[in-house]
Amino acid sequence: MKAYVIFSANEPVLVLTRQAIRSKPVLEEMHRIGCLKFIAREVPVDHLRWQYGQQFDVIEEAVRKGCDLRVLDYSGRRIFRHLPFSDFGPAYRHESPPAVAGVARKSTSAPSRPNLGTASPAGFG
Repeated sequence: MKAYVIFSANEPVLVLTRQAIRSKPVLEEMHRIGCLKFIAREVPVDHLRWQYGQQFDVIEEAVRKGCDLRVLDYSGRRIFRHLPFSDFGPAYRHESPPAVAGVARKSTSAPSRPNLGTASPAGFG
């Protein structure tokens, strides 16, 4: 069993998994829940078992029965209260290539910017 604190665009989450965070099934599950860019830090499972008690046991059982990834905690405040930074393992960074609809094209010109002076006040609401 492995545990990771995941830092993404939203609040940090604490997850349990049977496999390493860089394994294909876990990355696919991260993508399925919309987490395409993140930093993960492994944390000690035994400490979490003690801190979270029965909640940990329930999530661990679900992972053992076949879930590739389950969220143990989604409160950044609580995660940081329970885990000292000294428990965080090395960082693993993952960034999926951006999805491009239709045909991929490479632009050689600078990106266009809207002319901010032409928007009417009614457009802001």
